[in-house]
Amino acid sequence: MPENLAQSVDPARVNDYDSFAQAYSAETENSLVNAYYERPAMLDLAGDVAGRRILDAGCGTGPLSAALRDRGAVVTGIDASAEMLALAR
Repeated sequence: MPENLAQSVDPARVNDYDSFAQAYSAETENSLVNAYYERPAMLDLAGDVAGRRILDAGCGTGPLSAALRDRGAVVTGIDASAEMLALAR
């Protein structure tokens, strides 16, 4: 990372999602795009995941991780936001 960029990053803003994790979770759970388009498309692309180990990088509050788990996958979710991970758990 360029040195000047590293110095310009405000640590308080790095995990800005922490401040609105609850609202984000509610929106993605109720969003027509997520519920009827994006998430089903991702699950179709993943195919049969039963018994597979899957990394959900940027899992947010975990709805895709949960759907993959419900289909038999062993899922590890990671996210930069501690608050999002708390909701995912």
